[in-house]
This record gives sequence, structure tokens and C-alpha cells, in this order.
Amino acid sequence: MINLAWPWFACVLPLPLLFFWFVKAKKNQHIIINAPTLPFLANNVVGNTTRHRFAQTLLIISWCLLILTLTRPQWLDTPVVQTSPSRDLLLAVDVSYSMQIKDMTLNGQSIGRLDMVKSYLQSFVKQRQGDRVGVILFADHAYLMIPFTQDLQATGQLLDEVNVGLAGKFTAIGEAITLAVKRTLHEPFKSKTLILLSDGRDTVNTISPIDAAGLAKASGLKIYTVGIGADPTETESQSDLDETTLEQIAQITGGQYFRARSEQDLSEIYQQINLIEPLSLKTVTYQPYIELLMWPLSCLLLVIAMLLWVLRND
Repeated sequence: MINLAWPWFACVLPLPLLFFWFVKAKKNQHIIINAPTLPFLANNVVGNTTRHRFAQTLLIISWCLLILTLTRPQWLDTPVVQTSPSRDLLLAVDVSYSMQIKDMTLNGQSIGRLDMVKSYLQSFVKQRQGDRVGVILFADHAYLMIPFTQDLQATGQLLDEVNVGLAGKFTAIGEAITLAVKRTLHEPFKSKTLILLSDGRDTVNTISPIDAAGLAKASGLKIYTVGIGADPTETESQSDLDETTLEQIAQITGGQYFRARSEQDLSEIYQQINLIEPLSLKTVTYQPYIELLMWPLSCLLLVIAMLLWVLRND
């Protein structure tokens, strides 16, 4: 769509008509008008010959092009709505060997714990428009897989590539929390949230999960912990889940502990987190545009050159 940035310049478009009408009216009254004029044009443009009429036409066109150039024509593109981030959201995912135990069911099929987590995390991430999302993987050690980003589609695709054993076979919950604290410590947003998903207990002891939770509280990081895996009494699988520690971590940081025993539990957990941590969208709309004034300006210069050629050869 074409838009004029300075449309008020169009108001002077009829000015030459008013000027000539005023001069003609005064001439009819036999009054001499000492109006400023272009001597070069006064002797040549006025006349009835074809060349003179052509020169007059070029003069009119050049005036119109001059006004059009001054109005700054622009081509407006589709408005772009950009969402400014309102929260830092980190996902800490346990990728130790126990996460491959197939004691979860999705669509009637038995799948591993990690596959279940990935399935629902991808759906959860897509709903977090307005948040900056990052992903931490932890087992023997904790690693930042995805730095904070608003590209939620790419985050979902990278989550699909996560496999058991990428970071070892043990469980370093305390180290995962510490890494989350480091990544959010100097970030500008006051609302910082960590969702920690694990099926076991801390077996590395680089730093105690409780001590790490204390650091998280001091930095303003709220942690929601999710215990993954079916109850051992319901399946043949074994569970080494330390629910007490996960509950303490959530309590210390002002978060909440959830227990995910099934597909339905995991779905409800993500819904509850969405309710507890609602989106606070801040949208900014800006209008991309392309300046078009070079086109009328180029035409104006061409017309002026033609006009000068006509007058010089008269």
C-alpha cells in the first residue's frame, strides 16, 4: 500500500493556478504587477506554438512531480507485531540412563520417560509466547543445550533431538540448579523460572540440591520440580525418585512440586504451571516501509532536463 509521509505538501499543488488566476485578474484591470518571474521562461513558454505548449506541459508536470517528491511517497509492507519477552523460563531435563525406562504410556503405547517428557515439553514450549526459553540437560554434569531464545519453534525441534545418555548416566540435580542460577543471575527480567524434571535423586554431590536451592532463592529464581515415573507398585520398574528433596527445592524457592506418574498427570502439570505462571505479553507493532521518493525525483530531473532542452532550442 502506498502512503504519503508528508501529505500536507499537497496543499501547495494548486498554488500556480491561483497565481496565474491572480495575474490574469489584475491584467484585466490594467494594473501592472511586478511579480517575480523567471526571465528564461517568460519569453519562451508563453506562446501558442506546439513547442511552447509542450514546454508548458513539461512545466506543469515538473511542478506536480516536485510536490509528489516532497510528500515522501512510501510503500507500506505488512505490519509486524513483535512480542517483547516478559520472563526467563529454563527447562532442566534429566537425561540419565534411568530416563529410558518404559513405564509411561502415550496414546496406548509404552514409551520411555524421556520420550514422554519431550512430547509434552514441545507442546508446553509452543504455548509460552512472550517468554525467553532455555534448556539445560543434566546427568553426570549439567550443560546448557539451548541459551535463552524466543524462537520457540527451533527450541521444540532441538528438544526432539535429546536422547538418554547425552550427559552421562548419573544425576546431578544440584549442578543443574547452580547452572540455572548462573544463566539467570544477570538477566534483566525480574520473573525467572526453572522447571526441573527428574526421575531420581542427586548422585553426583558436586553441590547439594538444597544448597543450590538456597542460591536460587537468593537470586530470585523460582523452581518448579517434577518427579517423573510410574509408581513401582503399579509397574515392574524401579524408582529411585527422591520426592522429599524435590519438594524441599520447590518450597525453598517459592515454587511447587508435581508428581508425574502418567500421561494425564504430565498434561495437568503443564496446565497448572501455565495457570501459576501466566503470560504477560508485551507486544510492539512497527510498520516496515520502503521509500519511493527516488522515483518521482528521478522523473522530475528528467522532465526538467527535457524542459531546458526545449527552451534552449526554441
